[in-house]
Amino acid sequence: MDAPEALREFLSYVVANLIDHPQQATIAIGTNLNGAVTYRVQLAQEDVRHVIGKNGMTISAIRSLLNTAADKHGIKISLKVGSLRDEDAEAAASPTDEIRTPDAGQA
Repeated sequence: MDAPEALREFLSYVVANLIDHPQQATIAIGTNLNGAVTYRVQLAQEDVRHVIGKNGMTISAIRSLLNTAADKHGIKISLKVGSLRDEDAEAAASPTDEIRTPDAGQA
């Protein structure tokens, strides 16, 4: 597994444990003009607040962890979090993008 995909799996695990509707969440990977790997997390409207946290503390901690892991692999990352519009929620999810909920035995 390459570094961007490994970081996506890590991000997926963290986000899935914070939200109520992981089946509606997606993580898309891209590259920006600066060559940084971009992760775009799309969530159900009511889940966004769980990932952002009070005063942005939760998303700040997630970015810090992700940046530290990315530095270890020598890559730069960008993380964006948003909500899916109701009409786009079904169309945006695909089996390769879905956040998988961790098994109860994994914690």
